[in-house]
Amino acid sequence: MYQTTIKDKLIFSGKGLHSGKFVKAVVYPALPDNGITIRRADIPGSEPIKLNPYNVVSTVLATTVNCGNYKIATVEHILSAVYGLGIDNIHIDVYGEELPILDGSAAAFVDQFINVGIKQLKKKRKYLKFTKRIRIEKGDKWIELIPSRYFKVTFGINFDNKLINEQKKFLTLTPETYAKEVAKARTFGFKNEVEMLWKMGLAKGGSLENAIVIDKDKILNEDGLRYNDEFVRHKILDLIGDISLIGYRFYGHIRAYKSGHELNNYFAKTLLESKSCYKVVELDEQYNFNPYKSLVLEPQGT
Repeated sequence: MYQTTIKDKLIFSGKGLHSGKFVKAVVYPALPDNGITIRRADIPGSEPIKLNPYNVVSTVLATTVNCGNYKIATVEHILSAVYGLGIDNIHIDVYGEELPILDGSAAAFVDQFINVGIKQLKKKRKYLKFTKRIRIEKGDKWIELIPSRYFKVTFGINFDNKLINEQKKFLTLTPETYAKEVAKARTFGFKNEVEMLWKMGLAKGGSLENAIVIDKDKILNEDGLRYNDEFVRHKILDLIGDISLIGYRFYGHIRAYKSGHELNNYFAKTLLESKSCYKVVELDEQYNFNPYKSLVLEPQGT
């Protein structure tokens, strides 16, 4: 299997979730082995960096990376879309302190990546093939990877709220399952917590247009949920974006319970550092590379 990139540049713009300011991201095709690079293009002289788990400087409310002397927040949704669709190499120029939140999911990123087209490059893709179980815990939260022939995710959450309660979701991740089952799941929060963040000068761009907002026993969004279990699906979306920072595709079954950005990032570092637990491999088999033509970005139920 070969590395991939997008066929042409794309522009995403809109409100930043945390700053409330208008921000823009321009995504460019990239050469083999570039990986995912990012730059604060609004800062004269800013140099691009190649993303990895050690670039992460904050996991409060979002994943924030260090870019030279500057920071870029809310990178997890675009990274999730890139990884979920099997895109290996892109460069992102960001004009502002964060990526646009768009509708709070990865759907717009996925839609535009599919529309512009994804192409193979003339260099084989490297995978991490895990041979041993890896697990970390923090309090009642945990995340582990079990060797598997496929990329699978099982995620569980438990909230003291009857609209969410306990939810659990299992998926075998492919570009198609990602686009249909994960991409449209939005970030969520509770009304009292959002109001508190506003008073603290945070989440200035948060609204019903880019998040699910819960007020005690009701959802304030007029259109309701996109999936019955949209909350746990968004947690999977975030997990994929955070784990993508390892810079490799991999085989393994990730199982997580109540994990968030902080634990996800720690786990990504742990995976890379557990060198005795994996091998770096290339795959020789070919496959029909065009899994995106027939994708329709509509939720497929529970």
